[in-house]
Amino acid sequence: MSPAESAVGALPRDAWLLCFSAFFADLGYQGVTALFPLYLVYRLHAPLYVYGIVSAIAFGGGAFISYLGGVAGDRFDRKAVSIAGNMLIPLMALSGLAQVPWLSALLFILGWWARYFRSPARRALLVNVTAPETRGRAFGVLHALDIGGGMLSAVFALLALWRHIAIGTVMLWAVAPLLVSTMLLFAVRRTTVYPARTPVAAAVDGTITAPRTLLIALLASATLYGFSFYNLGFPILSAVAGHATTGYEWGVLAYVVYLGVSAVSGYALGAHRSSPARSLWLLGYLPSALGSGFIGVCELMHWQQAAFYAAVALLGLGMGAVETFEPVLLSSVVGPSRLGRGMGFLSVSRAIGQFLSNLIMGLLFSLGQAVPYFYAFASAMLAAAVFGSVELTRSPEAPDPQRRR
Repeated sequence: MSPAESAVGALPRDAWLLCFSAFFADLGYQGVTALFPLYLVYRLHAPLYVYGIVSAIAFGGGAFISYLGGVAGDRFDRKAVSIAGNMLIPLMALSGLAQVPWLSALLFILGWWARYFRSPARRALLVNVTAPETRGRAFGVLHALDIGGGMLSAVFALLALWRHIAIGTVMLWAVAPLLVSTMLLFAVRRTTVYPARTPVAAAVDGTITAPRTLLIALLASATLYGFSFYNLGFPILSAVAGHATTGYEWGVLAYVVYLGVSAVSGYALGAHRSSPARSLWLLGYLPSALGSGFIGVCELMHWQQAAFYAAVALLGLGMGAVETFEPVLLSSVVGPSRLGRGMGFLSVSRAIGQFLSNLIMGLLFSLGQAVPYFYAFASAMLAAAVFGSVELTRSPEAPDPQRRR
């Protein structure tokens, strides 16, 4: 290993390949994610609650698929599982070619499930190829490039809509960067494999170990956060509803703001020397709650659109912190032989909440545009309270897992 690689904060070649694979993956499918609700609701004329059901199936079914992907990565090969899942994500891009709602929804769900199948193995692979002291930065870079690619994808979709290009054509473009993403996964060599845990984690391999209280709080809070983590398609549709006569661009712009803030915050927080446990609830769950609540107030009070986008930016800040610090904390308390399964459990915890969240959000819109967002505010605030209370009451002698010194 070169001196540059061994320096604190430097990332090895394989880590960069994984991060840029994430960049090209999101460069493809995030634009599809932004356009799909518009295509389903406004082009195929499906009711809004149908979009809620489709999102719930995509996320809820994804919980089970994610766990299977984590188990498969532990049992077989994490690189092979990552590649297999990545190769099927382009099914999402075909959803814009379907002319009936059920077929469009099916293709979107299958592509999203493939993404869920890949993610735990890819996260575990990043842990394997990254030194423990640089994992915070690794996951921060992963999130920044991941979401940065998604932001560029959304910008591309926005420009395409302004040029009056058909939504289905724009969605099909996602196949090209997804192929590049898969090629980068093939290039990962695993020249150096690092231990999965830091010395502060307990020593029994193959088990979920101390600090057990922090692990339980993390999984419980991830589930509660999932109850608030609705598909961004809902704010996209809310933004379009406020500009029904001017086009879909306002909705996609909300997605651009969300992804842009999320990418910047993920990178900045991952490089910052701070407590991952405290940052998770203070900069992750709490801003997510405030962002949802602020959107609800904007809808209730009919405030100017600038306030709506500021609320969406708060959601992006929260997501950047959550995606950076949740896997870093988990890697410190899960044994190396079950790291993929542990990442799967983390995804399952989130997706269980997402399954119900999207169903509830879709149904609550019948009570008013603001009501669903107040529900999401309460759920995310509860996640912040649960994890924050555990983190603040830990004994002084208990070390903070993965704290960078």
